[in-house]
Amino acid sequence: MYYIFNEKGEIVSTSTAAPDLIDLATRTEVAVESAIDYDLNEIYLKDGSITLKPIDIETVKQRKILMLKRQRDNAEVAPIPYSGNTYDYDSKARERISAAIIALDLQGERAEIDWTTADNQDVSVTAADLRAIVGAVAVRSNLLHVAYRKAKARVEAAGSADEVNAVCME
Repeated sequence: MYYIFNEKGEIVSTSTAAPDLIDLATRTEVAVESAIDYDLNEIYLKDGSITLKPIDIETVKQRKILMLKRQRDNAEVAPIPYSGNTYDYDSKARERISAAIIALDLQGERAEIDWTTADNQDVSVTAADLRAIVGAVAVRSNLLHVAYRKAKARVEAAGSADEVNAVCME
């Protein structure tokens, strides 16, 4: 990829093909070839080299908070252990669990259904088992949200990018 910069070092264009250097020179622009795919909003040319713009601490904090949210959200839908097995808990699994609870309730207290676990084992479960799985997810979700809020507070209190980057959910 070729990155084209003006005389102030600002990015003005990119090209996958080698640009016409004579044409660029007439406009006092220069091209720099790089194998790195840069975000154009984050680079400038300094001393002939592509340089990343300094990122202000608030942007670093915002990015870290978004990353922590993604980690929390991904962990919330991860398989959940219950009674020696692990159960899926993505959106499709949640729908199936809800429907199975209703169906089992209609069949009576002792009703069971065969269920495939996250590791493809077939087990027999009751409505109480499925409710316990949902309960385990609720406990896990609460712990994840508490950990996220604590991590977010540490990010917001951080005074440097290094401090922000050191924060993780515990």
